[in-house]
Amino acid sequence: MLPDLVTRLRSYADGTISRSELDAWLLPIFVADPLDVAQSDAAGWERAPDETRLFWRLAYLIDSAAGDEAETRRLVGRVVRCLERSRSAATTLELLPLVADQERLCRVVARHAQGIVSRTSFLSLVAESGYPPHVKLWLRHADGEALARLCARLAEGDYEVVAPMLERAPDAGEDDLA
Repeated sequence: MLPDLVTRLRSYADGTISRSELDAWLLPIFVADPLDVAQSDAAGWERAPDETRLFWRLAYLIDSAAGDEAETRRLVGRVVRCLERSRSAATTLELLPLVADQERLCRVVARHAQGIVSRTSFLSLVAESGYPPHVKLWLRHADGEALARLCARLAEGDYEVVAPMLERAPDAGEDDLA
């Protein structure tokens, strides 16, 4: 199911299909899924739990997305790119909160570098984010250069570099990230 969803999400992100076409494809899936876990088919969860979990996270992310169509398309494009570049449903799930928030985070990082946003305000954003604990830890310890490298990698969609980057000390140089 995840490959089919990713194909449709890619088409949605590049404007090949509309939101209503994507919703029409998802609707029968939502209708067929019983809300009672005891009635659900456990095969997907047993065979490929990360892929199944990512499928449902993305399906509900799309279903709940409201507002700016362009923003939703950008988000979907980033998520698809994250999955394609990391080649891992588990990594994509882990990075999903950061990928979803990367535009705002990098705006704050830029303002922090300019002295517009204080360190305390930046740390407050990190503390209240839905990022995984190791990402929060990395962000709390990162200096301006490391934060700039992170935002550059995020902007380029280099998620296959971002994931391991966030698992090491933020002072690792650019040469350590390739």
